[in-house]
Amino acid sequence: MKKTVLSAAIAALLAVTLAACAPSGAKQIVLHPASGETDTQAVGERSNIVGDLDLGDIKIEDFDVLIEEKAPGGDWTQFRKFVAHKGSTSIGFALVKTEAGDYQYRATLSGEDFGPYVSAPITIHYKAKN
Repeated sequence: MKKTVLSAAIAALLAVTLAACAPSGAKQIVLHPASGETDTQAVGERSNIVGDLDLGDIKIEDFDVLIEEKAPGGDWTQFRKFVAHKGSTSIGFALVKTEAGDYQYRATLSGEDFGPYVSAPITIHYKAKN
């Protein structure tokens, strides 16, 4: 429970810090484990990821959110793709891994005359079942 609260506090602090450091009207996405979850799961367990959106003064109605994954020892590849809308505040996705290892995820926001804006990567640790 303490790890969960600490993770949520760190994610919130990071989002506030990034927003404060970014120029006015900044556009960004910050990925983190869903509320109540940690960044470590056992193989076969579901991990829920949330991307908090700060779209500033976005003028387009729809935009693409591309989620990329970097598996252990691999390169970045497309994992999911969403279409989000003006006024959106977050996106979410889930994953279940069958092999232990550290999996990285990042998101890119783009649209007509918009972006791309790339998030910092996050790592989800999958450990072998005990």
